[in-house]
Amino acid sequence: MALTKTIFDGLCKEITTGKLKPGEVLSRRQIATRYGASYTPVIEAIVRLENVGLVETQSSQMARVRTVSIESIESNYVLREAFETQAIRLACESATEREIEELYQLAQELDALVVKQIKNASRGLKLHWRFHKRIAELSRYRVLAVALERTHLLQLLQSNWIVVPDPDEPLRYHSLLVDTIRDSDPESADAAMRSHVRSGRDREIAGYRLSIQQ
Repeated sequence: MALTKTIFDGLCKEITTGKLKPGEVLSRRQIATRYGASYTPVIEAIVRLENVGLVETQSSQMARVRTVSIESIESNYVLREAFETQAIRLACESATEREIEELYQLAQELDALVVKQIKNASRGLKLHWRFHKRIAELSRYRVLAVALERTHLLQLLQSNWIVVPDPDEPLRYHSLLVDTIRDSDPESADAAMRSHVRSGRDREIAGYRLSIQQ
């Protein structure tokens, strides 16, 4: 189990940082040699990568890094929309004043990156994940945060190959979401998060279309 986790973590990092490219074949033999392992933990690690959506198995003998397409982007955002709208609705009912203030701090830092047009993808993605994961945690249902992790991994994979345009949105792009939690308004929160996620989807698809033209 420990070796399987080591291989999984190593391949996961290589995929999400762009070292392994979308569509690249994962050679079980090469991976086993690199980690000094038998085929069994390698296969188990690849199955785990497939379960989180980072790998596609083409046959019993071939697996590859998941390819990026409009369909894969849309599918990932369908999951995000489902998880995040439910999370923010529940957060409206359970978040404390202190937690809301802490969430505001994250939101304001994120919004500042957009306003200042700071092109630091790594910093932005990490901060974005902290913000959305925190909303899921405030739902008090850990399953939502765990489910959201899968969509985050796929977004990391895609971010290496797609340059996403900045949002053409109000300056308080993320703070507006926190407003709805503070107001304890699940319906407004649901609508705001749904719009937020769909805006991200549209921008990512636009970025993908630009990337394949280059």
